[in-house]
Amino acid sequence: MTMRKAWAEGDKRPFWWALTAVLALMLIYWFGLPFTFAFDPNAEQCLPDLHLALLTRQKPAAIADGDLLYWKPSGALSYVKTQYVLKMVAGKPGDHLVIRDGAVAINGKTVVSGFPLAEEFYHRNARQLEKDEIIPAGKFFLIGTHPLSDDSRYWGYLDKSAVVGSGYKVF
Repeated sequence: MTMRKAWAEGDKRPFWWALTAVLALMLIYWFGLPFTFAFDPNAEQCLPDLHLALLTRQKPAAIADGDLLYWKPSGALSYVKTQYVLKMVAGKPGDHLVIRDGAVAINGKTVVSGFPLAEEFYHRNARQLEKDEIIPAGKFFLIGTHPLSDDSRYWGYLDKSAVVGSGYKVF
């Protein structure tokens, strides 16, 4: 049944479907989608076991170790050309962070080792990055699982206010 014929016979469903579709498109245009998909096309990915992620544009109510967070690149990561940076939470407020002897430990558990980017990109040696402190309120220690990940071991904590949303592994 064509739309004209349906309208002539009193069936208003096509009109409501069309109106709903137009309104949905207008809302997406003005506010953007509440989610997006992201993938890392680089040969050396910071999270090599993550090929595709669903990124929700809603700040998470609670953040736990192992969660994926994304934010707009700035500061030390301003060279990043993607719209968002995605890393994994390794430490949250109140956790005990120790960076010593080439390893990063949180609450006594080693989460990442080595500092291959320290001298070339940050002009520091591993001893200059050493810390022994409690992660402050409103801050997160983020890592990538690739040895060459540019993460919190170099540039410090991510402020909770910078978090744009959560990431969820698709595959």
